[in-house]
Amino acid sequence: MHTISTGEQRKRLGDTLVEAGLINAEQLKEALGKQKALGQRLGRVLVEMGLATEESIASTLARQMNIPFLNLNEIVISPEVLTTIPESIVRSHSLIPIHLEGNRLRISMADPLDVFIIDEIHYQTGYEIESAISPESQIEAGIRHYYGTSDTIKTAVDTLTAERRDQFIHMDEQFFRTFDLGGDEPAVPIINLVNTIIQQAINDKASDIHIEPDEDLIRVRYRIDGILTELMNAPKNIQNELLSRLKIMAQMDISEKRLPQDGRIKVKVKDTGIDLRVSSLPTVFGEKIVIRVLDKSRLQLTLDQVGFDEELLTLFKTMSRSPNGIFLMTGPTGSGKTSTLYAAINFIRSGQVNITTVEDPVEYQIPAINQVQVRPDIGLTFARVLRSILRQDPNVILIGEIRDFETAQIAIESALTGHLVFSTLHTNDAASAVTRLIEMGVEPYLVASAVIGVGGQRLVRKVCTACKFPFEPEASYAVELKRNHLPSNRLFKGAGCLSCRKSGFLGRTAIHEIMTIDDDIHSRILERASSRTIRQTAIKSGMRTMREDGIRKAARGITTMDEVIRLTRREEQEQLRSGSIRE
Repeated sequence: MHTISTGEQRKRLGDTLVEAGLINAEQLKEALGKQKALGQRLGRVLVEMGLATEESIASTLARQMNIPFLNLNEIVISPEVLTTIPESIVRSHSLIPIHLEGNRLRISMADPLDVFIIDEIHYQTGYEIESAISPESQIEAGIRHYYGTSDTIKTAVDTLTAERRDQFIHMDEQFFRTFDLGGDEPAVPIINLVNTIIQQAINDKASDIHIEPDEDLIRVRYRIDGILTELMNAPKNIQNELLSRLKIMAQMDISEKRLPQDGRIKVKVKDTGIDLRVSSLPTVFGEKIVIRVLDKSRLQLTLDQVGFDEELLTLFKTMSRSPNGIFLMTGPTGSGKTSTLYAAINFIRSGQVNITTVEDPVEYQIPAINQVQVRPDIGLTFARVLRSILRQDPNVILIGEIRDFETAQIAIESALTGHLVFSTLHTNDAASAVTRLIEMGVEPYLVASAVIGVGGQRLVRKVCTACKFPFEPEASYAVELKRNHLPSNRLFKGAGCLSCRKSGFLGRTAIHEIMTIDDDIHSRILERASSRTIRQTAIKSGMRTMREDGIRKAARGITTMDEVIRLTRREEQEQLRSGSIRE
């Protein structure tokens, strides 16, 4: 079988795509330069640059090389076939065995030009190899589905179970640094285990890692798209090693197991820096650790990517350009409020604007922005920082959260004295935000004068585009669609495929409501009206509720009605009680 060098392989792939007209020579040159710097596959670089999609690259290569293009979502692989190739080769070379007939083994690859590994598989297995091509994301999803937990995790767990060590690691200077998860760490099983758990969470785009001791085992779960998914159960006897390794990495006190602790870990994956926020909590079966994954690349959102539809996006951009006033974003923890406000900051950021933030903690660093982290333990509170910020000649201030009267008072005064203020509040909807400020002790006339708008937000799961199909909605959903003047004969859902882990959902987007403070709402605030009354007034003035925004997205096939109803059930109950559902 003919073999080619790595350089020839890259050239051949690029030239093949240029000859097919998928990219031009100038784009190939730029992509090859980025590939050299990043050390990634050329195909992945082209996708990240927005020059091609995985499907277009795979189908082009299939035509040019006269090999099959396989959609792995339409294929069921037998367990016997999965054992034909060592799992380490499957994972490291992004390929998967598909079918075995006699002495011929068909494999699907992300990069069928990698003839070296084809020769290696032939040498190790003795089979004649037939190559096919599939998108890399499908192959990675297939590996997760068919092979499950990484073999590195299994090996580390088995080794730790067999050879438990009391003195497995020492706290020295090497652990107080950025941890390169792909680097040459010492060959210690606990290090491999922790690194693999973290790296797999990052690859799976998990927002949180939960490590939960139980009576007889220790459980590891990921939160993906807002839903907890179990990664593995490990034997109880590795609990101390696992938790201690994480606490050392986070610079927490490993001897203190009776009190909650907080720490941070900095890791590097493929030259990308990622922060992990670590929290421990004593439970009856040992310390539970939750790790929040703060991937900076996920937060570089523009306002166009947040999930606003065209009408609400225009309104939010207008408010973000206001010379003064306070805009509040509301919603529960984990609803994406901070991401939306960061996107607003990125939108208005320029050399002519002085922007300062005060946060607890500063989760993501934004270039050319002055960011301050509060330290209540030394008296550096939100209120104290805000008083100092006002002497720093700011144009725009972002306050992580308004928690008390003093912070609220200073934020309101800042908005009234020529500053634009963004902040968040933990309320259920936009209307409740203004009454919450009044309950904190702020005078109604100050709230009515300073607040220019309030947004509400929830995150809903998106229908997987790889397995999405239309269906005729049930009667109750059809009524909802008709009430919102939308076509009532079709909705969408996901059948479940490898890409979405058989869930039918992949990724999340936001549903919104934005309440502007017009004359009617201004009057209701001065009257100290209830949040329900203010909400009814806003709806009569034309405010689109989160539920209505979600139903519109469901009608367009972005999410499902079940998701929208699950996250806005309280709103529906409020509307039924108040009679404010629009006819």
